[in-house]
Amino acid sequence: MVGYRHLAVNLAVALAAASGLAASAATLDLTLQDQARQRAVPVELSFPAAPCTTAPCPVALLSGGYGNGHKEYHFLVEELNRAGWLVVSVEHQLPTDLKLDRNGDIAAQLKPMRRRGVANLHFVQETLSKSHPGYDWRHVTLIGHSLGGDISADRASEGDPTITRLITLDNRRAALPRSAAVKVLSIRAADTQADPGVLPDAQEQKQHCACIVKLPGARHNDMYDGGGAELKAAINRVVQAFIGKGACETPAAGG
Repeated sequence: MVGYRHLAVNLAVALAAASGLAASAATLDLTLQDQARQRAVPVELSFPAAPCTTAPCPVALLSGGYGNGHKEYHFLVEELNRAGWLVVSVEHQLPTDLKLDRNGDIAAQLKPMRRRGVANLHFVQETLSKSHPGYDWRHVTLIGHSLGGDISADRASEGDPTITRLITLDNRRAALPRSAAVKVLSIRAADTQADPGVLPDAQEQKQHCACIVKLPGARHNDMYDGGGAELKAAINRVVQAFIGKGACETPAAGG
């Protein structure tokens, strides 16, 4: 994390005020300025809607899929808020960023996007841990859909002890960490295949207690607010069982 320590935030006053607003505001929109990279990082902070069962309150950093905005996963955010979590939804794609050329080498184009996303997660965690010290930044959960899941998997594979849990919604290219230090849940769609080596095999799942859940009938592109109610409910049930009880549960229906 050495490369992320020399950071400046233009919204210092707003951030300081945000700490006091946590008890009264359900959500707070901020645009953080990473001066080291000359990059804006929009985030939405969604505060716990219920008292925390543990102190300090747990934190999740959420990253959306390519083409989805950071505010398009409220079905999952609100469920975590009700369980007493602070959720920070991070926007990795700005209007000025290069778009994917669907006729080109997709994997090659995604690599710099993944690196940029990992840098964003470093920056957001370091910045908000200073402005919101009352939350548990030493045991952070990363959640991501598709490209956001790949970004989260890359970040979780760095060996940072502050990243203790990873939840992906059908990430396809970044290998999930094989480590007892990071608890892993990956919810898989029925209409896609992950690249070789992304998912742990049966022996690795057992060795590292990784949870791989396939949802029958679930489609990759539906794993956001625009997806069906049954699918979103199924995702929430699996996630809540994982974070609440450490259980690996498969719902009867997908969506």
